[in-house]
Amino acid sequence: MGKFSEFLSSSSSSNNPPPPPPPTYNESKYPSSVPVPGPPPTTYPNEPPPPFPHLYGCLHLGRSDRVRLIGLPQNAVPAVEEAIRRVWMAGIQKSEAYYKGWEWKLSGNPWYGQGAEAIYSRRLMCHILHALSAIGWDIHMSCDLTKKSFDKDTLILHSVQPRQKYYFSISFNESDKIRIIDPPDGRVRDAFLRAVQTWPLGIQAQIEKEPGATQVKLRGNPWWTSSGDQVVEARLLVCTLLSAMESVGFELVSSVDMSSGSGDNNYDLDTWFFATKM
Repeated sequence: MGKFSEFLSSSSSSNNPPPPPPPTYNESKYPSSVPVPGPPPTTYPNEPPPPFPHLYGCLHLGRSDRVRLIGLPQNAVPAVEEAIRRVWMAGIQKSEAYYKGWEWKLSGNPWYGQGAEAIYSRRLMCHILHALSAIGWDIHMSCDLTKKSFDKDTLILHSVQPRQKYYFSISFNESDKIRIIDPPDGRVRDAFLRAVQTWPLGIQAQIEKEPGATQVKLRGNPWWTSSGDQVVEARLLVCTLLSAMESVGFELVSSVDMSSGSGDNNYDLDTWFFATKM
């Protein structure tokens, strides 16, 4: 690859005059072969447009303890409720219609992301996503749709053919921790650990944070640093993680801000959700 300065010198010349400025709106002309557009029509048909096909819906995480379905068919409600009851051991306080959707109020505070609930809430999300895939609704994207404090993402779902997909998560915690939660087998867990071990500053500790959840504490502060080398290496690390998961048959399907934190402990980092490649 040539030097950038050589590229600049070869792409400019003092012998070439500068190009003329673009015409003003009054001076711009259409080629004679292109008809000049006329004014917009003043009358419109009275018939309403055809309805759009029902292709998208939402999974909304409300307050510190709510799960809401918005714009999904009725069969999604029992499927998601069964997933919640199976996984969320604290239970459900209330299950009821919510405007044009359905809402569950859970016991506890899954979206504060503190202590053991930080792991259980991500396990819960994986089971909900699995239940939705099984009835034909896959996660399409996640997005931030509010400026409120302690906000979380909204998960946009897309109508697809029903399919059985295994989900697990990788979460980034505090300033220096990373967890894999409920990988399907030791092969996936080992791929995760090999990827994390590429962190050049090394590993302080590795523990089983909860059954099914392996936590690695890295040296340095990859998720909270202004040091240029750690900024770069942290991004190389997550790219290595993506490659490692691809190599064992799983793809990233969404990166979700699902934790509102609490007060000064609002370590607002995304959680990555992986699913079986299909």
